[in-house]
Amino acid sequence: MRFMVAAVLVAFIATAAMADENPNIMIGCDSNNPPPPENNRLDPAPNGTIDVYVVAKNFGPGGGALGAAFLFERTFGGFKLAQTNLLPGLDFGDVEAGGWAITAGAECQFPDANGYLMLATVQYLYLGTPGTITIVEHPVDGLVISDCDNLLDTATVFSNFGVGTDAPSSPVEASTWSGIKGLYR
Repeated sequence: MRFMVAAVLVAFIATAAMADENPNIMIGCDSNNPPPPENNRLDPAPNGTIDVYVVAKNFGPGGGALGAAFLFERTFGGFKLAQTNLLPGLDFGDVEAGGWAITAGAECQFPDANGYLMLATVQYLYLGTPGTITIVEHPVDGLVISDCDNLLDTATVFSNFGVGTDAPSSPVEASTWSGIKGLYR
């Protein structure tokens, strides 16, 4: 069993080829299950629990997902109580410490009628100090969605999350390394 888990993890992480099945794929945080409407802010009472959903959208025609990799940077006062992979496969790591890779198993998962695919939920105990959750790159894989061909599509963030405050802005335009280098010529 350990060998199988290790093999799945290595296969997910080692897939270096980039795909174009979902060229405009986006990942974000939401408080609705499922969206729409998209809601990236909650104003909970202190000592209450909150659920933050991780969702993907903007799949290409016929596009779906076999997994994802990402990391949360949290600034609000509280404790993570649970993280749950909403895809039917395995998950590896911690969403706040070192990154979280989630898988769908053998069956590709497709977005709902509104174009959203629920990836995961993270539950927190909120202690009353406002702050944010920002989605950042997984330290090994980057910010990616594994498409149905098990190739990695680089994702952009459409929505970070605010707790008792506005969410931090989210970049929505993908950029390439060539474009970035061009800024400094």
